[in-house]
Amino acid sequence: MNAADFSTNRHSSDVHMASKNTDLYFNDGNIVLLAGMSYFLVHQGLLARHSEVLNELIHSLDNTPTLEDRPVLTLPDPSTDVAHFLKAMYDGISFITYDSEGFSTLSGLLRMSTKYKVHHLRNDVLRGLSNYWPTTLTQWDARESSMTRRDGTYTPRDSLPHPIEIINLAREIDYLPLLPSAMYDLTRSTPSEAAIGFVSPFTGTSVRLEYADLLAVLKGREQASRFFSTFIVNHLEGRQPSRWCLRRKDGHPVKRTCQIAFEAITFELLRDINGIISNRTSDPLYAMAEAEQMQIRDDALNEVSPMKTCEHCRVEFGAVVDAAKEDFWERLPKWFDIDVSPWG
Repeated sequence: MNAADFSTNRHSSDVHMASKNTDLYFNDGNIVLLAGMSYFLVHQGLLARHSEVLNELIHSLDNTPTLEDRPVLTLPDPSTDVAHFLKAMYDGISFITYDSEGFSTLSGLLRMSTKYKVHHLRNDVLRGLSNYWPTTLTQWDARESSMTRRDGTYTPRDSLPHPIEIINLAREIDYLPLLPSAMYDLTRSTPSEAAIGFVSPFTGTSVRLEYADLLAVLKGREQASRFFSTFIVNHLEGRQPSRWCLRRKDGHPVKRTCQIAFEAITFELLRDINGIISNRTSDPLYAMAEAEQMQIRDDALNEVSPMKTCEHCRVEFGAVVDAAKEDFWERLPKWFDIDVSPWG
C-alpha cells in the first residue's frame, strides 16, 4: 500500500472543520485519525500493535498537520467503517451481528481488517460468517434447519444477508471459501432474479453480481439441475424394494407397497409441490433429503401416507440420499469454477 494514498497535506484544510467521535476519543491518545469529516483521538501503540500497515503509515508521517497538538493521519475510508474498525480493535467484535441488518457493519469491518492487515479481526469475523456460508455439508444442513420455521416454511431472506452481497464481499476481500455456498444459495432463485439483483432495504442501493459471477451461478445452476435429474433416474424411477423389505408378502397383484411408495415419491419430487409450499424450489439438496422424509411423514389429514415405506426400504434409501448429498456438495466448487481447498 502506497503511503502517498494517505497524504495528509491533501486534507489539511479539513482537519479543523472535522467533528470528533466522542465514543472513540481518549484524552491520553497520541494520534488523530481523520476520516471524512470525523476524527478519532486514539493510541499509536495500539494501532501499531494490531496493524503493520498503520504502523508504517504512522512512521511515515512528515510535516503533518496537527489537531489538539497531536499528529493527524488521514484515512481515505468512510468514517463509519473507521469507527467500527477502531471499536473492534479496542473492544473486540461482540457488537457484530451476522444478519441482514448488521451486514453493512460486518462488511465494512472485513474490508478494513483486510486492507490494514489486522489478521485476527478478519479471521474472527470470517469464522462467524462461515457458520452461515460454510464449507461443509453438516454446517449447511444446520444452517438450513435454523432458517426453517416450525410450519416448514424456509425464510432465510428474513434474517441472513442476500447471497449476492456475500458473493460480492467475498470477491472484494479475496476470501473464496464463502463463494460456493453463497452461489448455491443464489441458484435457488430464478435466473432473472439472479441477473436483476436486488435493492437493499437498509441502504436503498441496487446490488448486482459482476457478469463473470452471474455466468458462474447460471452454469452451476444447470449442473445442479442435471445432478438432481440423474439422481431421480438412477435412484427413484423404477426403484425396487429392499431384498429385506418387510412388505414382500403384501397381497397386491402387481406391485409391492414399498415400490408404489417410491413411485409416489418420484411423482411428488417432479411436481416439486413441497418445494413450492416451503418456499424452496430449485433446491436439490433439500429435495433429496425430502425424498427420504416423505417416507416417514403422515399426510395432512393424519392418515397413512401412500409414500411410507417399510423400515428396511427407508434405511437403504436413506444411505443413498446421504451419499448423493455428499457427492453433490463436493462438486459445488467445480460447478462454480471456484478453487477452494479444503472443501467438504
